Amino acid sequence: MSRTYRLVDRRLAKALLVFQVIMIPVAAVLAWLIQDAVAAKSAALGALVYWLASSYFAWQAFKSSGARASRQILSNMYLGLMGKFVIVVVGLILILSCVSPVNMVAVIGGFLLIQAMSWVAPFWLARHKA
Repeated sequence: MSRTYRLVDRRLAKALLVFQVIMIPVAAVLAWLIQDAVAAKSAALGALVYWLASSYFAWQAFKSSGARASRQILSNMYLGLMGKFVIVVVGLILILSCVSPVNMVAVIGGFLLIQAMSWVAPFWLARHKA
């Protein structure tokens, strides 16, 4: 019996989103250990903004699959990138305007920690897959 393979492999995207969501409380605990509860809340909010944006991009980019849908896939990726940018900008504006007190350094730190998972997770997964 032959086994069919998907042209679009969503496993890496799903694993990346899981790693990122696991790192949200890690970012909060690190900020709390380094500074205080305000920094922990701020770091968690910054991490959450990036995770929401990354989740939207993954959902948008992997909505379509198949060789015949290549133009649709490319269009979805562009829409996903634009949506990701909008989510990040609106999320950071909402944090700055609605959350008080806020530690902006911790917000950016949490944001960057989750973004770093996008760079680290593929190497980590490839290493454990082999």
